[in-house]
Amino acid sequence: MHVIRMLPILVAATLAAPVLAQQEPGSGSWHIVFEPYFMAPNMDGSSGVGPLTARVSANPSDIFSNLNWGVMGQLEVNNGRFGLNFDGTYMNLESTSDRRFLDSIGGHQGAYTFSALMRIEKHAELYAGVRVNDLGVNLSATGPLGNPRSASGSKTWVDPIVGLRVTLPFSRTTDLTTLVDVGGFGISSDISVQVWPSIGFRLSDKTRIKLGYRAVYTKYESGEGLQRFSYDVLTFGPTAGVRFQF
Repeated sequence: MHVIRMLPILVAATLAAPVLAQQEPGSGSWHIVFEPYFMAPNMDGSSGVGPLTARVSANPSDIFSNLNWGVMGQLEVNNGRFGLNFDGTYMNLESTSDRRFLDSIGGHQGAYTFSALMRIEKHAELYAGVRVNDLGVNLSATGPLGNPRSASGSKTWVDPIVGLRVTLPFSRTTDLTTLVDVGGFGISSDISVQVWPSIGFRLSDKTRIKLGYRAVYTKYESGEGLQRFSYDVLTFGPTAGVRFQF
């Protein structure tokens, strides 16, 4: 996948960023950060339940036209040296299909990341934790002889992750934050990769607008026959949020 091929370049750029930065990190007092955000996701890959496998290919228009509801956001506590972060996304989708034999596909997708951060350099933090993936897929199809078939399944699994977050200040009001993490390692997912650069614009001492672009690739498969469940999807797209610090 393109994201995996780009990972060494992004990591190298991220590691180099702190050398160019001059702004000091936090003062050491604890603060709380709440950041609701929005993502316009594209999805590309495949997902399967039992004997049925469906191609997953959707742009933001496709997703929002079939979105029942969704929510995204981050919550963090940090004192400049150590921190705890929660990031959560959830989408519930349902759509009809014009593909041959496949009548409809629906389900939900949730990802909940819990991580601990440690500052290793003035503008760089290592983080490690777990990402809980919660997926549900419902497929209905009509066979070649007109016989209806349906399959549904859900899976929840936990991926260990390790990553790096770097913030590069451009000025007193603008900065670039880049997150790169890798997980799964064959323990649960075969591989899970996230890359998320974003630019922050300060509106006040407590409020920033964040604009970025996020890509998450996950490859997971378990079970056989009727118990088979597979998910091999790249989700990517622009993000926009508001960061509140207390």
